[in-house]
Amino acid sequence: MRYLGIIEGFYGTSWSWSARRDYPQFMANVGLNAYIYAPKSDAKLRANWSEPWSDTEISALQQCARDFQQRGMTFGIGISPIGLCDASQGDSGAKARQNALAQLDHKLDQIASISTDLLCILFDDVPSSGDQMASMQLALCERIRARAKTKKVIVCPSYYTTDPVLEKLFGPRPADYWRALGSGLDSDIDFFWTGEQVCSATYSEDNLQLIAEQLRRPPVLWDNYPVNDGAKLSRHLHLKAFGGQPFLTELTAGHFANPMNQPYLSQLPLATLAFQYTQMSEDHASHAGAYVNVDSYWRQVAKQQMGESLAADLLADIERFQTQGLDEISINDKALLIKKYSHYSSVYAEEVVAWLEEQYRFDPACLTG
Repeated sequence: MRYLGIIEGFYGTSWSWSARRDYPQFMANVGLNAYIYAPKSDAKLRANWSEPWSDTEISALQQCARDFQQRGMTFGIGISPIGLCDASQGDSGAKARQNALAQLDHKLDQIASISTDLLCILFDDVPSSGDQMASMQLALCERIRARAKTKKVIVCPSYYTTDPVLEKLFGPRPADYWRALGSGLDSDIDFFWTGEQVCSATYSEDNLQLIAEQLRRPPVLWDNYPVNDGAKLSRHLHLKAFGGQPFLTELTAGHFANPMNQPYLSQLPLATLAFQYTQMSEDHASHAGAYVNVDSYWRQVAKQQMGESLAADLLADIERFQTQGLDEISINDKALLIKKYSHYSSVYAEEVVAWLEEQYRFDPACLTG
C-alpha cells in the first residue's frame, strides 16, 4: 500500500484530542489513508521517551487509533529514543544503557497495547555521534523491530536531507552514513526523506534518485509543508494547495505531510495532497494543467469545510497570510482582520484570530525552521 497521509511531527502547540478525532472523517473524505502521532510536544515520545504514558494517555491514544482504523486507515506512532545511540562507554555506561533498553522495551509494550499499525523510529534533529552512528542506529532498529508488534516500520535518518543546515546544527554527517543504513536495513523497512532542504518547496528527480541509490529503496517523503513551527515559519499560515510533480509517483514510496500547529486550517492544503497524486497518475504531461485543477478543487473544499462567505474572505487574504506574514501586517490592518474573522462562529476563523493575536508562539526547540 502506498501511504498518503499526515505525520503530526511538528514543534510547539500540539493539536487537541478533539481536533484529532475530527481528522479520520476528513481524511477519508479527501483520500488520505494514514496518520502518524509524533508531536514534539509529547515529551514521552522524545526527550522523556523512557517515561511511560499514564493510563489516561494510553486510553486517549487507543481511542485515537480506533478512530482511524475503523475508517480503514493506518494509525502510526513515531518514537525518538534520544540518547540510546550515544551511550557512554565503560561498565557504568553499559549498565545505564541496559536500564535504558529495558525502559524502551516497556514503552514498546505500551505502543503494542495501542494496536499500532505503523511504528516510526525517528533519529531526526540529534547531534552526530561519529562513525559508529549508523551501526548503533541499525542495532537499535533491529531491537525495536523484534519487540514491536507492528505491521510496518519507517525510519527517519539523522541526516534526512542533503540540506547543509543539518551539518551546521548537528555536526558532520559520518562517511557512508546513508549507504550503511541502506545495506543494514531490511528491504521492507522504509525511510523518510525531506528532499534537498528541510522544508523543500519542490523536489528534484536527481536528489530522489541519489538517496534511493544510497539507501537501496525509494524514500517516503516527509513533506514539511504546510508546517509552520519554526521562527520564520510561525509568522505565516500555509494555506495553499500542494504542487504536483509527476515523477513523485515513480520515485517515492509514500508521502506524509507535516501539518501546521492549526489543525483545522491545515485541512485546506492537506485536502489537496491525495487529489494531486490522482491528477499526476492521470496526466503526466501537464503540471500547469494539474495546478489549475487543484486550485479549483481547493476552492471547492474550502467552501464545503467553512462555508462560502468565510472561504471567500480567506481566499481574499491568502497572500497576506501565506506570503506577507504577521511581521508585514500593520497594527491597524491586524485589528481589522481580527474584527473580520471574529465575526464568524467557526473553528477555522478562531485559528486565524488566534494566530493574528500571537497565540501560536515559536518553539525555540525547533532549530531547523
